[in-house]
Amino acid sequence: MKLVVIGGESLDVLQHWVVELFSDVRQGSQGKPEFKVEGPVWRAGKLYRLEAVKDVHILELRWALPCLLQAYLQKPEDYLAHLLGHE
Repeated sequence: MKLVVIGGESLDVLQHWVVELFSDVRQGSQGKPEFKVEGPVWRAGKLYRLEAVKDVHILELRWALPCLLQAYLQKPEDYLAHLLGHE
């Protein structure tokens, strides 16, 4: 865990505030957590209906694409953006 403090006060004042406000924070574990994915979250061919949390009409879709570094001259992400941008 790291903390960055930026302020207009002197270094001594900022250091005093940090020690005062964050001295009770416990030292976390040094290991990195591992996240395992068992499979897709959604099953293909099934319709999912989700209840809206707020009165907002926004649909956000995300895909995990493979590395496109080798195909950067063809710009495959532009083709995908073009296809999704048209209604």
